[in-house]
Amino acid sequence: MFTRIIKTEWRNLFAEKSFLILAVFFAAVLVYGIYNTSSWIAQKSAENQNLIEKQEKDIAEKKEQVAKGYKGSTEPGNYVPDPSDPYTIGMGLYNAVLPFAPSAVFSLGQSDVLESNAGVSVATLQRTKADKKGFENPLSFLAGHFDLSFVMVYLLPLFILALSFNVLSGERENGILQILLSQPLKLKNLLTAKITAQFSLIFLLVLLAVLGGFLISGISLSAEGFWAKAFLWTVVVFAYMLFWFSLAVFINSYGYSSATNAVAAAAVWLILVLVLPSLLNILVSVIYPVPPRTETISAIRGVNLDMRRDGKKLLAEHYQDHPELMPKEGEKAFEDFGLAFVHIQREQKKRVVEVEERFAEQVANQQNLVQKLGLISPSVIAQEAFNEIAGTGLNRYRHFRLQVKEFDRQWTDFFLPRIYKMDSLTAKDFESIPRFEYEEESFSTIGSRVGIGVLILLIMSGVLMFLSFGKLKNYRLE
Repeated sequence: MFTRIIKTEWRNLFAEKSFLILAVFFAAVLVYGIYNTSSWIAQKSAENQNLIEKQEKDIAEKKEQVAKGYKGSTEPGNYVPDPSDPYTIGMGLYNAVLPFAPSAVFSLGQSDVLESNAGVSVATLQRTKADKKGFENPLSFLAGHFDLSFVMVYLLPLFILALSFNVLSGERENGILQILLSQPLKLKNLLTAKITAQFSLIFLLVLLAVLGGFLISGISLSAEGFWAKAFLWTVVVFAYMLFWFSLAVFINSYGYSSATNAVAAAAVWLILVLVLPSLLNILVSVIYPVPPRTETISAIRGVNLDMRRDGKKLLAEHYQDHPELMPKEGEKAFEDFGLAFVHIQREQKKRVVEVEERFAEQVANQQNLVQKLGLISPSVIAQEAFNEIAGTGLNRYRHFRLQVKEFDRQWTDFFLPRIYKMDSLTAKDFESIPRFEYEEESFSTIGSRVGIGVLILLIMSGVLMFLSFGKLKNYRLE
């Protein structure tokens, strides 16, 4: 009987033109979301790759010049820095790039506002290419990019509720429910069979549409770790869909009319998907406000040192504290304008890093609070899980920034002693210049964070189904 009801429900759904139109539209939206996401990722990845190739080419050219003994040019109007001077590269900007994960297509997350590269230099840590060329269209940040996670978090619940809001009330109003229950069939079994039929159909539609979107967009399905993340994404989608179907069952269990059910479903969707996350965002920002950008500017301006006036004194104090860095021509170093500039830049960097650490601490506090309070909102749980799987959330970015911080230390340890000692770089030294390579978090770490959200969704669904079956005992058939 259970299987027969499922097959009957499938036939009824395919017989409705409205369902077919809605299903085709939803599948097309899914495919477009994937295509739009993959196009944006491809564009940003190409920019990052060009950045890496450009700086590697620049280092290789300087190495070749040093090997040939080229010392630059001091001619007026044709000045070329000495490539063997560690100041030339160390005080320049090396971009540490955060590559997109192979699973980034599942969600753009916050990758459109979190820079995928960080500038590292002896002088500063915070410069990025965005500081030079500016951000993209502000309207993109205001409206957000249309991606796969937007479709899954916002539109999928609407599709589910539009299909199941009258799963019982519609049968009762058509007079079919009483006929079905006149047979040896319990109401909860009938409801479970109908919901199972709808759930399986939409779940299969989502999987097929997403797979089709991958093929159309030309996404590499053989990348390392892609299918493991895809499986994790499927689990999250399953749990998220189960919650919304359980909510539909809960609404139907009250025995109201289809019109009342539709209004109730729309109101609940509005509260859980739009209102609650917005209130959560405001609450988090009030409890843990981040330092304004003016603090960074004030930190830089707070180092009110004149390089010409105080340079000799500053360098003398520095070399007194670090005699191992004293160059052979000590008196000449005290008069060196460039060394004074380096020293003052280092002081500014210390102040900026202090502000950055407070900023990072507040962002971490915000993220922790979101993870705790967000458990009351299924849409926040799903969005955070999709971002984790795609590698476009704050956790992966914070992991990247920690590695950048360590790389900055390596970069400084390599160049700063050579700058202070006024040593020249050899061709062999260029082979030892640090290079940044991002190390991914383990799959188990990501899976554990996603698993907590999935567990909460399953618990929510179980509670709703338990309450619904309890109310079905008093369901009015009239």
